[in-house]
Amino acid sequence: MITSIGHGSVLEHTSFTFAIEGVSRSLTHQLVRHRIASYSQQSQRYVKETQFEYVIPQDIKNHPILEQSYKNHMEDSQRLYDDIVDKLIYDYVYNKDQYGELVDIQLKKCNIDKDEFEAWKNENKSCEKFVESLRTSYKKLCSTLEKKAIENARYVFPNACETKIICTMNLRSLINFCHHRCCRRAQEEINELAWTMVDEVEKASPLLAKTLGASCQFGPCPEGAMCCMMPYEKKNK
Repeated sequence: MITSIGHGSVLEHTSFTFAIEGVSRSLTHQLVRHRIASYSQQSQRYVKETQFEYVIPQDIKNHPILEQSYKNHMEDSQRLYDDIVDKLIYDYVYNKDQYGELVDIQLKKCNIDKDEFEAWKNENKSCEKFVESLRTSYKKLCSTLEKKAIENARYVFPNACETKIICTMNLRSLINFCHHRCCRRAQEEINELAWTMVDEVEKASPLLAKTLGASCQFGPCPEGAMCCMMPYEKKNK
């Protein structure tokens, strides 16, 4: 085969595209380190996470108490995100002179006293009634301000936050990816993804799938002292 005689550039003329979902941003941070590829990932900047999904590592699932604490933390993150979005929308409106009249109109609509509104601002309390009135009456303005709020609020989300990504790799790059991520030393989530990608390639081309796998399947382990000492079965190049 081409791989056995070193003509790697020929492999770059074949590419595969994978639609990946249900994975964490921790995984995609690792995935995009494989730079010879094209990626399109779901945005957190413009897509509001009304209830974000998240990934729970298996080791945490194995401990019920830890798992519950983990879920509680995710719920706290969602609440904080929602609070930040709402609070920033109020601030963007209230602190801009050109929106002063708009604020007065909405406060009257909601029967909210100005002193009450000021107290909310000072005490950092939520005022959902006010925001909902703004969103109903000034959809375009609130949409613009909400996007600005979202891009700041997203900082509270953890690496566990679920995301979607489309990835296109040529075969040469995919071989390199699998050598690293099919390895037992790779983190569990991306290791599972790598082997799933191998399975998908096998459905499309069993011949090309033979070139994919962990480094130890095609030669000596490159990890040196970090070797897991549990090599996979060898493959022919």
